[in-house]
Amino acid sequence: MNVGRKAVAHLRQDKSGQWLEHELTDHLNSVAIIASSFASEFGNADWARSAGLLHDLGKFNPRWQEYLHKSSGDYLEDSDGQD
Repeated sequence: MNVGRKAVAHLRQDKSGQWLEHELTDHLNSVAIIASSFASEFGNADWARSAGLLHDLGKFNPRWQEYLHKSSGDYLEDSDGQD
């Protein structure tokens, strides 16, 4: 993974072709808030908030981050291609 990058949940290109990153911490917090709101109706806001915070935790893995960037086409090669 490129050392200077923050972990992302999603990448997408806008109409101009620029890559937009949805930072993983922002994504996890947003999902936690929404899940908590829905679950508060039946008294489980705390559990849903926890689930929201954890649901994409594996995306912090550097190999997953590299995969996200490579598969989207937004990838800067910072090695010589050797593993």
